[in-house]
Amino acid sequence: MKYILDECRKKTNYDFILTIDCEGYNFDKNLKNNLLNLERLLKLNSENNVYTLLFITPFFAEMMNELNIIEKIKQNYKIIFGLHIHPNNLPESINKFCPFIEKDEDLIAKYSYDEQKIIIKLCYEYVSELGIGPIEAFRGGYFSIDDNTEKILSELTPIKYESHNIYRPQYKVTKNVLTSLPVYAQNENVELRLEYFNIEKLSEILTKGILENKKLFGITHSYLLDPNDFHYKRDKIELSIYERMSILIDIINKYR
Repeated sequence: MKYILDECRKKTNYDFILTIDCEGYNFDKNLKNNLLNLERLLKLNSENNVYTLLFITPFFAEMMNELNIIEKIKQNYKIIFGLHIHPNNLPESINKFCPFIEKDEDLIAKYSYDEQKIIIKLCYEYVSELGIGPIEAFRGGYFSIDDNTEKILSELTPIKYESHNIYRPQYKVTKNVLTSLPVYAQNENVELRLEYFNIEKLSEILTKGILENKKLFGITHSYLLDPNDFHYKRDKIELSIYERMSILIDIINKYR
């Protein structure tokens, strides 16, 4: 199987990929409306030769299927698929096989090897059967992952990569069974996240990474795809992710 992320790793100069945690109803209170805005961001990125890596939960895949956009975005945009799991926010068809899941436990690495194996297998099969694929990478909710997670992904799926903020305490990988393509971050709190910081600080972080010739994996979330989503007002986010991404693209193009 040919992986787009393989080509990214081979590049000797800096590269930028925007990753999106594509959530379920835990964060996306209006999942359909946010998803209806997805193509706007994919179009902006693709027209500027920027890949978008979509880390997709089962609920997000389900809504993509309902809106009949999976094949459309595969054919029209520069996208890569990844798997994203919040164990306490899964469809009932998965939940019924996971009676051990605690409703307040959002970290997959908090579960045992055998429990993780059931969760990962069912989630991977769920999104794959809806047409999401090939799935190249994994990201746990809140950047949760451990050696059990990696071992299971390696054994049960063709996934070769994981992408997390490696400075977060939820990142507990020691054996590196999968290849890490980390979110570009300086520490636990400073990372290349579209909704963090003001645009001046965000631009500064991006420019620093470019000058360091890094593989720059930025991050944002699907609940910000609707520029009128309540998260903007609640979190006092000035400029939509489209406006922010446009400014970052100008910087990327400047250094190409």
